[in-house]
Amino acid sequence: MPEPVVDLRDPAVLADPVCGYDRVLAESPICWARLPSGEEGWLVTRNEDVRAVLTNPAVRTDPTGLPGQGAQTQEQAFLALGTPPEHLPYLRASMLSLDGPEHTRLRHRISHAFSASRVSELRPRVQQIVDELLDDVEAAPGAGNTPVNLLDVFAYPVATAVVCELVGVPETDWADWWRWGKVLVGEDPAQITPTFGEMVSSCHALVERRRAEPRDDLVSQVIAQGGLTDVDIVALVVFLVLAGHETMAHLLSNGALALMRNPAHRELLRAEPALWPAAVRELVRTDGPVQLARLRYAATDLEVGGVRIAAGDPVQAVLGAANRDPAQFAHPRHADVRWQAEHGRREGSLGFGWGPHFCLGVALAKLEAEVALRGLFERFPAMHPVDEPEWVPLPRARHRVSLHVRLR
Repeated sequence: MPEPVVDLRDPAVLADPVCGYDRVLAESPICWARLPSGEEGWLVTRNEDVRAVLTNPAVRTDPTGLPGQGAQTQEQAFLALGTPPEHLPYLRASMLSLDGPEHTRLRHRISHAFSASRVSELRPRVQQIVDELLDDVEAAPGAGNTPVNLLDVFAYPVATAVVCELVGVPETDWADWWRWGKVLVGEDPAQITPTFGEMVSSCHALVERRRAEPRDDLVSQVIAQGGLTDVDIVALVVFLVLAGHETMAHLLSNGALALMRNPAHRELLRAEPALWPAAVRELVRTDGPVQLARLRYAATDLEVGGVRIAAGDPVQAVLGAANRDPAQFAHPRHADVRWQAEHGRREGSLGFGWGPHFCLGVALAKLEAEVALRGLFERFPAMHPVDEPEWVPLPRARHRVSLHVRLR
């Protein structure tokens, strides 16, 4: 194989993955690279090519039985990352790890909870959560004069409350999920193992509680349907709550910062609030929290964008670069709410992924972001950052440690 064109662990890339991936898109849109795990594989950045990779059934998340670099079972892949054997069943059962019929079967089990009609029913509750949190922020001592960390006082609480209520996690456990999510994003193996163990134990206790006292929540519904083991259900809860609160919190944080830095868009949304859904779609494209899709493997020899990829080769799709592809978007690197409202539905943002693993909670995420960001800026229209946000150095995501703002 050729020498890697780019190293995704390079401090320069970690410090500014957006510019790093955009440079790869411009210079070597499909190239051999050193990936975050340390292994080498193909980096795919063009919008058209990323779509092709994510929809091709010959590109799998499970490397089991594949030749070449993918010649390992999924268990071996997890063990190579330092995963304790006792955690393997939960990782194998995760929707992120499954392909084909098994993935489809599990997805269909819970898709009703994220349907457009069900999400529409949740709007009043999401609005109530947002309004109550904003009341708390406004009533805090020194509100408006003392800077606050928007992640801590608003983004994480909103994101955690909404997904936990949907899934069925009791409010007494919400703070634990917030803490666990931060640990897992930090990618410190010494902390991840005990933290994952805590999550699994908590989820088993939740399953037992809902089996004895069912409620109108997702866990109770899945238990009532039958056909899934407790390991399956626990893996499902871990996946949904982590994905639903960690990425959502940073979408709210990133979106809020983008709007604070764009007075013209803030004024446009104040004058035409009907544009908020378009604004959310555009913010997901330009400021979405996820830069890299989950690593995949070629199950057969294939060609992507004129480049031959051998069976077993790792394939890393770069969602962030694909969402800023000048060949696909009229305004690739800058948000344009008006354009999004008029043309964006045809532009093909990949902020929520694509293909069989397209984000299951996309309707809920859009509703949540619309209600939360609109409520935030209607309550605090002059809100502004007081320092440069501190980013977490991750190749996969655009996450920050803090976003300190002055509300007035």
